[in-house]
Amino acid sequence: MKLIIFDLDGTLLDTLQDLGDSCNAILQRYGYPTHPLSAYKKFVGNGVQKLIERALPENARSENIITTLLTAFKAYYEQKPVSHTKPYTGIMPLLEELKSSGYLISVASNKYHEAVIPLIEHYFPTIAFDLVLGHRTGHPAKPDPDIVLETLRTLSIAKENCYYVGDSSVDMDTANNAAVTAIGVTWGFREENELRQHGAQHIIHHPQELSAIV
Repeated sequence: MKLIIFDLDGTLLDTLQDLGDSCNAILQRYGYPTHPLSAYKKFVGNGVQKLIERALPENARSENIITTLLTAFKAYYEQKPVSHTKPYTGIMPLLEELKSSGYLISVASNKYHEAVIPLIEHYFPTIAFDLVLGHRTGHPAKPDPDIVLETLRTLSIAKENCYYVGDSSVDMDTANNAAVTAIGVTWGFREENELRQHGAQHIIHHPQELSAIV
């Protein structure tokens, strides 16, 4: 194996409370019901537009309302102090070990690209990722394999030489759609059973367990 691709939210960074707080603030601003933090574990994973759609009442999920709240969410989230976001325990030592061992490491996230870059720069300033990609206009979101296939092309790595690491069914489906090895992590936002049902080839419960696989 030469390349390990990581999901971001729920895999490298615990972003749940800041995402939930931001979404609740926007829902409240526009007069919609808010949600407990636990609900956001099921809302996240498919990008912020889908997050807004899932958080809205069913009778308010029109294109205009979603677009309005999405714009407001992005402005709020980008300006909000990320007071609760942090790397999961063990992630920094893992990334440092992988780099020192000569592996390529990259990020492939459904979070919009303009939010991914500052998070990576802020929380991983000493880690030289070989490529960082968030969701960009004109590109399909995961579980479409586009973002993984683009990473493989950019870094000149064959599918059989790549692991994809993530915490959700979306990530496992993405890996399998791209025909790369899927590794599910249980410290993120979803349950182990979901990861197995969606084709995880390995399950790990702590970042250091990845070292034994690679």
